[in-house]
Amino acid sequence: MKLTRRGKSAVIAFVLFDLALAVILLDLFQLSASREAELELRELGATIYPEPRPLSDFELRDQFGNSFTANDFLGGWNLVFFGFTSCPDICPLTMAELKQFYRALEVSETDKPRIILVTVDPARDTPEAMANYLDNYNENFIGLSGDVDSISNLATQLYVAQSGGPYDEAAGAETAELHNHTEDSSTPGSTSDYLINHSAHISVISPQGENFAVMRPPHRDQDILKAFQLITKH
Repeated sequence: MKLTRRGKSAVIAFVLFDLALAVILLDLFQLSASREAELELRELGATIYPEPRPLSDFELRDQFGNSFTANDFLGGWNLVFFGFTSCPDICPLTMAELKQFYRALEVSETDKPRIILVTVDPARDTPEAMANYLDNYNENFIGLSGDVDSISNLATQLYVAQSGGPYDEAAGAETAELHNHTEDSSTPGSTSDYLINHSAHISVISPQGENFAVMRPPHRDQDILKAFQLITKH
Protein backbone atom coordinates (compact mmCIF):
# COMPACT_ATOMS: atom_id res chain seq x y z
CA MET A 1 0.00 0.00 0.00
CA LYS A 2 1.35 3.36 -1.05
CA LEU A 3 1.46 6.14 1.50
CA THR A 4 0.22 9.55 0.61
CA ARG A 5 2.45 12.54 1.11
CA ARG A 6 0.52 13.32 4.30
CA GLY A 7 0.94 9.74 5.47
CA LYS A 8 4.68 9.83 4.83
CA SER A 9 4.95 13.07 6.79
CA ALA A 10 3.05 11.50 9.67
CA VAL A 11 5.38 8.47 9.74
CA ILE A 12 8.44 10.70 9.68
CA ALA A 13 6.99 12.80 12.49
CA PHE A 14 6.35 9.69 14.60
CA VAL A 15 9.89 8.42 13.99
CA LEU A 16 11.40 11.78 14.94
CA PHE A 17 9.21 11.91 18.04
CA ASP A 18 10.32 8.41 19.08
CA LEU A 19 13.97 9.35 18.56
CA ALA A 20 13.58 12.53 20.61
CA LEU A 21 11.82 10.57 23.36
CA ALA A 22 14.62 7.98 23.39
CA VAL A 23 17.23 10.73 23.73
CA ILE A 24 15.31 12.33 26.60
CA LEU A 25 14.91 8.99 28.39
CA LEU A 26 18.62 8.24 27.93
CA ASP A 27 19.54 11.64 29.36
CA LEU A 28 17.25 11.07 32.34
CA PHE A 29 18.75 7.61 32.91
CA GLN A 30 22.28 9.00 32.79
CA LEU A 31 21.33 11.84 35.14
CA SER A 32 19.78 9.37 37.57
CA ALA A 33 22.86 7.12 37.40
CA SER A 34 25.11 10.15 37.97
CA ARG A 35 23.12 11.19 41.05
CA GLU A 36 23.23 7.66 42.43
CA ALA A 37 27.02 7.56 41.94
CA GLU A 38 27.36 10.95 43.63
CA LEU A 39 25.34 9.78 46.63
CA GLU A 40 27.35 6.56 46.87
CA LEU A 41 30.59 8.53 46.74
CA ARG A 42 29.34 10.82 49.49
CA GLU A 43 28.60 7.80 51.68
CA LEU A 44 32.14 6.58 51.03
CA GLY A 45 33.57 9.97 52.06
CA ALA A 46 34.62 10.95 48.53
CA THR A 47 33.76 13.90 46.30
CA ILE A 48 34.43 14.67 42.65
CA TYR A 49 35.18 18.36 42.19
CA PRO A 50 32.64 20.12 39.92
CA GLU A 51 35.53 21.79 38.09
CA PRO A 52 38.79 19.78 38.29
CA ARG A 53 41.80 22.09 38.54
CA PRO A 54 45.00 21.65 36.51
CA LEU A 55 48.06 21.64 38.74
CA SER A 56 50.71 24.29 38.22
CA ASP A 57 54.26 23.06 37.95
CA PHE A 58 56.39 22.03 40.91
CA GLU A 59 59.53 19.95 41.36
CA LEU A 60 60.13 17.33 44.03
CA ARG A 61 62.37 14.25 44.24
CA ASP A 62 61.33 10.64 44.59
CA GLN A 63 62.99 8.11 46.92
CA PHE A 64 65.54 7.29 44.21
CA GLY A 65 66.56 10.90 43.66
CA ASN A 66 64.65 11.32 40.39
CA SER A 67 62.88 14.57 39.60
CA PHE A 68 59.08 14.50 39.88
CA THR A 69 57.03 17.34 38.36
CA ALA A 70 53.40 18.01 37.42
CA ASN A 71 54.04 16.27 34.09
CA ASP A 72 54.67 13.00 35.92
CA PHE A 73 50.99 12.91 36.90
CA LEU A 74 49.98 12.68 33.24
CA GLY A 75 48.87 9.45 31.60
CA GLY A 76 47.42 7.62 34.61
CA TRP A 77 45.44 8.04 37.82
CA ASN A 78 47.28 9.10 40.97
CA LEU A 79 46.37 8.86 44.66
CA VAL A 80 48.36 11.38 46.69
CA PHE A 81 48.64 11.33 50.49
CA PHE A 82 50.69 13.72 52.61
CA GLY A 83 52.37 12.31 55.71
CA PHE A 84 55.78 11.47 57.21
CA THR A 85 57.73 8.35 58.09
CA SER A 86 57.86 9.14 61.84
CA CYS A 87 54.08 9.50 62.03
CA PRO A 88 52.84 7.19 64.80
CA ASP A 89 49.25 6.57 63.73
CA ILE A 90 47.32 7.99 60.78
CA CYS A 91 50.15 7.61 58.23
CA PRO A 92 50.97 3.92 58.73
CA LEU A 93 47.26 3.12 58.98
CA THR A 94 46.49 4.96 55.74
CA MET A 95 49.45 3.43 53.94
CA ALA A 96 48.38 -0.04 55.06
CA GLU A 97 44.87 0.56 53.67
CA LEU A 98 46.37 1.82 50.40
CA LYS A 99 48.50 -1.32 50.26
CA GLN A 100 45.40 -3.49 50.60
CA PHE A 101 43.51 -1.38 48.05
CA TYR A 102 46.37 -1.65 45.56
CA ARG A 103 46.55 -5.41 46.01
CA ALA A 104 42.78 -5.80 45.51
CA LEU A 105 42.72 -3.96 42.16
CA GLU A 106 41.98 -6.52 39.46
CA VAL A 107 43.87 -4.76 36.67
CA SER A 108 47.34 -5.07 35.22
CA GLU A 109 50.23 -3.38 37.00
CA THR A 110 50.50 -0.83 34.19
CA ASP A 111 46.84 0.16 34.64
CA LYS A 112 47.03 0.61 38.40
CA PRO A 113 47.10 4.14 39.81
CA ARG A 114 50.31 5.58 41.22
CA ILE A 115 50.26 5.67 45.03
CA ILE A 116 52.25 8.68 46.17
CA LEU A 117 53.33 9.69 49.66
CA VAL A 118 54.51 13.31 49.91
CA THR A 119 56.39 14.02 53.11
CA VAL A 120 55.55 16.96 55.34
CA ASP A 121 58.84 16.37 57.17
CA PRO A 122 61.65 16.84 54.63
CA ALA A 123 64.29 17.36 57.34
CA ARG A 124 64.01 13.76 58.53
CA ASP A 125 62.53 12.08 55.47
CA THR A 126 65.61 11.62 53.32
CA PRO A 127 65.31 9.59 50.10
CA GLU A 128 66.77 6.61 51.97
CA ALA A 129 64.25 6.98 54.80
CA MET A 130 61.39 7.22 52.30
CA ALA A 131 62.62 4.17 50.38
CA ASN A 132 62.93 2.07 53.55
CA TYR A 133 59.50 3.19 54.72
CA LEU A 134 57.71 2.44 51.45
CA ASP A 135 59.39 -0.97 51.17
CA ASN A 136 57.09 -1.99 54.04
CA TYR A 137 54.07 -1.43 51.81
CA ASN A 138 54.74 -1.84 48.09
CA GLU A 139 57.82 -1.46 45.90
CA ASN A 140 55.76 0.45 43.33
CA PHE A 141 54.72 3.21 45.74
CA ILE A 142 56.37 6.59 45.24
CA GLY A 143 57.76 8.79 48.01
CA LEU A 144 58.30 12.47 47.30
CA SER A 145 60.35 15.03 49.19
CA GLY A 146 62.01 18.38 48.56
CA ASP A 147 62.48 21.74 50.18
CA VAL A 148 59.73 23.22 52.33
CA ASP A 149 58.62 25.75 49.71
CA SER A 150 58.31 23.13 46.96
CA ILE A 151 56.29 20.81 49.20
CA SER A 152 54.07 23.71 50.31
CA ASN A 153 53.45 24.59 46.67
CA LEU A 154 51.92 21.19 45.93
CA ALA A 155 50.25 21.00 49.35
CA THR A 156 48.42 24.28 48.77
CA GLN A 157 47.16 23.11 45.38
CA LEU A 158 45.78 19.93 46.97
CA TYR A 159 44.23 21.71 49.99
CA VAL A 160 46.65 20.11 52.42
CA ALA A 161 47.48 21.92 55.66
CA GLN A 162 50.11 21.19 58.31
CA SER A 163 51.26 22.61 61.62
CA GLY A 164 53.75 21.76 64.31
CA GLY A 165 57.37 20.68 64.20
CA PRO A 166 60.08 22.99 62.90
CA TYR A 167 57.82 24.08 60.00
CA ASP A 168 54.94 25.36 62.18
CA GLU A 169 53.00 26.98 59.37
CA ALA A 170 49.65 26.03 57.95
CA ALA A 171 49.53 25.49 54.21
CA GLY A 172 46.42 24.90 52.16
CA ALA A 173 42.81 25.92 52.09
CA GLU A 174 40.45 26.74 54.91
CA THR A 175 38.57 23.54 54.16
CA ALA A 176 41.58 21.36 55.01
CA GLU A 177 41.14 19.27 58.16
CA LEU A 178 44.21 18.56 60.26
CA HIS A 179 44.80 15.22 61.90
CA ASN A 180 46.06 15.97 65.39
CA HIS A 181 48.37 13.39 66.92
CA THR A 182 48.05 12.62 70.61
CA GLU A 183 50.52 14.47 72.82
CA ASP A 184 52.06 11.32 74.24
CA SER A 185 52.91 9.89 70.81
CA SER A 186 56.43 11.35 70.80
CA THR A 187 59.36 10.97 73.11
CA PRO A 188 60.43 14.27 74.70
CA GLY A 189 64.00 15.30 75.31
CA SER A 190 65.35 15.81 71.80
CA THR A 191 64.85 18.48 69.19
CA SER A 192 64.43 15.68 66.64
CA ASP A 193 61.39 14.32 68.49
CA TYR A 194 58.40 16.19 67.18
CA LEU A 195 55.08 15.52 65.55
CA ILE A 196 53.45 17.30 62.63
CA ASN A 197 49.70 17.71 62.44
CA HIS A 198 48.56 17.41 58.85
CA SER A 199 45.57 16.89 56.59
CA ALA A 200 44.69 13.24 56.19
CA HIS A 201 42.70 13.21 52.95
CA ILE A 202 43.78 11.47 49.75
CA SER A 203 43.83 13.59 46.61
CA VAL A 204 42.86 11.94 43.32
CA ILE A 205 44.78 13.32 40.34
CA SER A 206 43.40 12.50 36.90
CA PRO A 207 45.43 11.30 33.89
CA GLN A 208 45.13 14.88 32.62
CA GLY A 209 47.05 16.15 35.65
CA GLU A 210 44.02 17.73 37.34
CA ASN A 211 43.00 17.72 40.98
CA PHE A 212 39.92 15.64 40.23
CA ALA A 213 38.52 14.29 43.50
CA VAL A 214 39.17 13.85 47.21
CA MET A 215 38.78 10.92 49.62
CA ARG A 216 38.32 11.95 53.23
CA PRO A 217 39.34 9.92 56.29
CA PRO A 218 38.85 7.48 57.85
CA HIS A 219 40.30 5.40 55.03
CA ARG A 220 39.36 1.75 54.56
CA ASP A 221 40.69 -0.30 51.67
CA GLN A 222 37.27 -1.45 50.43
CA ASP A 223 35.89 2.08 50.56
CA ILE A 224 38.93 3.39 48.66
CA LEU A 225 38.40 0.66 46.06
CA LYS A 226 34.69 1.41 45.57
CA ALA A 227 35.29 5.16 45.46
CA PHE A 228 38.15 4.82 42.98
CA GLN A 229 36.06 2.65 40.67
CA LEU A 230 33.21 5.18 40.72
CA ILE A 231 35.54 8.14 40.23
CA THR A 232 37.33 6.61 37.24
CA LYS A 233 34.01 5.80 35.54
CA HIS A 234 32.89 9.44 35.81
